[in-house]
Amino acid sequence: MLQKENRLTRKRDFEILFKEGRFVPGTLTTMKYWKVQPEKYPKRGYNTADLKIGFIVSAKFSKKAVDRNRVKRQMREVVRLLLKENKIPVGYMIAIMVKNEMLGKEYGEIEKSIVQMLKRANLFM
Repeated sequence: MLQKENRLTRKRDFEILFKEGRFVPGTLTTMKYWKVQPEKYPKRGYNTADLKIGFIVSAKFSKKAVDRNRVKRQMREVVRLLLKENKIPVGYMIAIMVKNEMLGKEYGEIEKSIVQMLKRANLFM
C-alpha cells in the first residue's frame, strides 16, 4: 500500500492531471504525468515537493473484480518499492492506466513495463 501522502485520490486532481498532463505509452500500461505547478491552481494546495500517484483499472479490463484488484495491488507494490528506493522524483502527479494485455501477466513483467514507461518520461532516477 502506498503511503497516504503519495496517493492520488481526488476526482478534481485526476481531471487536472488529464487536462494538463503528458501521455506516455507502454507495453502493458500507459501513463499520464504532470509536473506540479502550484501557481496555476493555488486553491488546490499543491506543493512542488509532492508526489501523487494513482492507478486506473476499468471494468473494460476485466469484468471480475478479483482480476482488477490483483493488478492494482501488483502495480502499487512496484511503485511502493520504487518510492522506497527514491527512484521517482518529487513534484509530479502520475496516473498509471492498465491495458488489456496485462491480464494474466506476472509481477516481473508488470514491473518492467512500469519502469520502462518511467524511463521514457525521464521520471526514473
